Amino acid sequence: MHGSRRTLPLQFRVRFRTSPGDRSTEQTAAMPEPSTAAWTLRGHVATARVAGARIDLAAPDVGLTMASDDGADELLGLDLLGGPPAPADHWIRGTDLTGIYEPDDPRRLRATAMWRSTPDGSPAWELVVSAQTALLHADAALAVVSHVACAEAAWLAAGEREWRPIRASGPLPEAAAAVLARRLRTAVLVAVHPQDPRRIVVDLAGSRARIACGIFPAVIEKGVILRSRVLATVGPARAADEWAAARSAAFAATPPFLDT
Repeated sequence: MHGSRRTLPLQFRVRFRTSPGDRSTEQTAAMPEPSTAAWTLRGHVATARVAGARIDLAAPDVGLTMASDDGADELLGLDLLGGPPAPADHWIRGTDLTGIYEPDDPRRLRATAMWRSTPDGSPAWELVVSAQTALLHADAALAVVSHVACAEAAWLAAGEREWRPIRASGPLPEAAAAVLARRLRTAVLVAVHPQDPRRIVVDLAGSRARIACGIFPAVIEKGVILRSRVLATVGPARAADEWAAARSAAFAATPPFLDT
């Protein structure tokens, strides 16, 4: 059902009579699961109409799971660093899938995660994360994590178009805003909006890579809302450096999605 904010299937009651003299009887029937042009939602599990990607909102740290010609990928997982709680609320609207999380930890954070499908129908998603706290001061550290198949990796500095190789695991330079994982048939781009604070760490292990994008400053104050945007897209291995650089530049040119 378009725009529904219910976390369970909506229900309606049907009243009927079995014969003219009988009392009416109520029965409960379930309405169709909520769906939009971009998502279908069943309980906590949402399925994207593009590439069959799925996400369990009760496990936001896993992110979008999808199969590719080069293996399984997990894109744009939200690591709350306080355990993955079930969402306090969740819904779909248009191209957006939204979950609200309140981790059970001393920080008393309230994080909103919105996975947004791109309108061009390509296997690309943007994760918009916002956070606030009920405390005067709290640690706001969160991370957007992707696990992907990877034969070789490279990073791109904000405002540049030349990819530089990643030869070992570890944190990338502060200027890094995007990572490209190359594979035999496809490639995966993960990019943080260059206007947002970030710290990108890449761990390489055999044919896999873990790309962790640390977001937000170290401390958040009560009454302040922090927001950050991370993009992930899958494209062909051919000319990957060119299309990934172009996609990163286009993402960097987009205005803030929300204003405080």
